[in-house]
Amino acid sequence: MARVDGQILTDQHLATYEELGFLHSIPILSSAEVDHYRAEIDRTCHAIGGRVTRLNGLHLFFRWAWDLSTHPRLLDCLEQLAGPNILLTSTRFFYKHGQTSCYVGWHQDGITQKLEDGRAPAIWLGLTAATVENGCLRVVPRSHHFGLLSHDSSPDLDPLPGAKTSFESWPQEELSGRIARVPPEYDPPFDVVMRAGEMSIHHPVILHGSNPNLSPEPRIGLSASYTIPELYNSKRPVVCVRGSSQWDDRPPTLNFEDAVAAYCAGDRQTLYAGSLAQRR
Repeated sequence: MARVDGQILTDQHLATYEELGFLHSIPILSSAEVDHYRAEIDRTCHAIGGRVTRLNGLHLFFRWAWDLSTHPRLLDCLEQLAGPNILLTSTRFFYKHGQTSCYVGWHQDGITQKLEDGRAPAIWLGLTAATVENGCLRVVPRSHHFGLLSHDSSPDLDPLPGAKTSFESWPQEELSGRIARVPPEYDPPFDVVMRAGEMSIHHPVILHGSNPNLSPEPRIGLSASYTIPELYNSKRPVVCVRGSSQWDDRPPTLNFEDAVAAYCAGDRQTLYAGSLAQRR
């Protein structure tokens, strides 16, 4: 993947990431790119059918999703944080419809693989503006300094140790499913308000979530997780998106219609508004 000339993150950015556990409002996409990818996600959701609220793993099927999650400016930022060899471990497109109760509960991404290393960050890249009204990302600053917390079970993961919540009883509006409690002594949540085309980066141990969308318009964006080869310890599919490694680095080659058919026939989780049904 080609690089963009010059560094995007400053030394102050890097220090802030270490101290607060997140960065935000990093310009990534042009207005033309925002329009292009917004059209692609709308086209894809329409083809899959239903009021989709979350789609996992689109980058393995759709070239547009691969191109967005491996955008050169995005990877340039991650290289400054993690080094020259970068793996893309997962993608999630969230489509939070206007005036709906869907939310993402407090959780830490690192709980799945027990990762506490800042070189395994996640990003949010907005295809719409993110505001308090439409349920923007919220983070608990400095919470990554306190390590991983106990989480309840998840509808899309095996139950975690000590889980007290079953799949059947999980609230239908919850779009993440790895729920943690925010200790009262932590910093108050920070609302990550951004313009369309801007990105946030957060540490795998930072507590984050989002509220329902109370606005009339949808909130749409890409959430993706990355790591470096030295930290990867899973059997799940992974692709090398920068540098060299033993993992595959080839983008999908299916045309749009075949990609839709393959995605719908696969085992990637798809959530719909008002339902936790999985499209298998």
